[in-house]
Amino acid sequence: MSHNSTPLAMDGIRVLDLTQGIAGPYATMLMAAHGAEVIKVEPPGGDWIRNARNQIRGHAPAAIAVNVGKHSIQLDLKNPDELALAQRIAQTCDVVVESYRPGVVERLGLGAEQLCQDRPTLVYCSVTGFGRDSELRDRPVIDHVAQAYSGWMHVNANESGMPQRTRNVVLADQITGLYAYQAIASAVLRRFRFGTGQQLEVTLAGAMAAFLAPRIISSALSDGKVGNAEFTAPTGDYPTRQGTLVVAVQKPADVEKLFALLGRVELLQDARFSTPASRLQNAEALRRELAAVLQARTAAQWEQLLAPQGVMACEARDIPHFLASQHSDGLDLIETLALPDAGPCPLVRVPGAAPWHGRRTPPRFPRVGEDLQHILDGLDAIDPPPSTAIDQRIA
Repeated sequence: MSHNSTPLAMDGIRVLDLTQGIAGPYATMLMAAHGAEVIKVEPPGGDWIRNARNQIRGHAPAAIAVNVGKHSIQLDLKNPDELALAQRIAQTCDVVVESYRPGVVERLGLGAEQLCQDRPTLVYCSVTGFGRDSELRDRPVIDHVAQAYSGWMHVNANESGMPQRTRNVVLADQITGLYAYQAIASAVLRRFRFGTGQQLEVTLAGAMAAFLAPRIISSALSDGKVGNAEFTAPTGDYPTRQGTLVVAVQKPADVEKLFALLGRVELLQDARFSTPASRLQNAEALRRELAAVLQARTAAQWEQLLAPQGVMACEARDIPHFLASQHSDGLDLIETLALPDAGPCPLVRVPGAAPWHGRRTPPRFPRVGEDLQHILDGLDAIDPPPSTAIDQRIA
């Protein structure tokens, strides 16, 4: 799959996607964004994320976000004929990604040892919760559990110290998908350089630990006494006459500029606010001083005043406002995906990847199992034996 005539990084790479939910599908979607042919195997009824409760126009938005650009085939892996087809497809792939509970893929004959024995250049990645060799390998894990286990909820605690999940964004799952993608991409590069495959495992617990590395180091060096206060003052979120303004000042020169633009340059002569250390020690008092000034205008007006002068300040936008801003500001982050039964849908560009549109194959969100015939047509060299169940599926 190329953008115009320019090859994409993963053109010619074929991926068997045996994952469901968010983490694994997000990793394989990123591969599709970079040109890979991704064959998603879905159980009867489809990946469970398609049937998530927050349906809009008949679709789960998360399912669209992590499965765009893939081929979908529906196989009942409990059926010997359909399992045999999955095994045959696996033999044609460069990468296999799975997210089953420990032992399931091995029982299906789709485990890493089984497939890599026949195809030593195969890159095989398992996405798991805690790792197949850990004491917690059999514990079920979703994003909520990974946030709780990793310490993230305490890092994200509210002002009263109550641990909080990041809601409405599956943080742990998407971070895991990113780490899985970079691990797979590195293994594919290794294969082309050295001619060998690799067996990988990326865990939600491990991904969250990597993401939290600075806080883990801080906690260890301070005997667990690191709080959740800002590292500099007057960095923070401020209510304005309308909306919330986020201010992030790191350098003394930025603080001076902020105070001048707010008409409060005299604060620099106040011993409580004259140095970075004193400002941090008196952060609440400084916050009250600035909050009173910021009530004079809206967040949008303050952003227009401060940001062009080099002060890092931004109105807290909601999603519709962000979509409008990125368009008017020329960021060009969003394309449009046509959903045949639901109309146009925003299609977010993957950073660093070519635009979705302009490729030989237009981007799409596949219906469950709609590409089975297409995949079968591409298996001429394998010539799978006829299967009544499969014949009925594609008839």
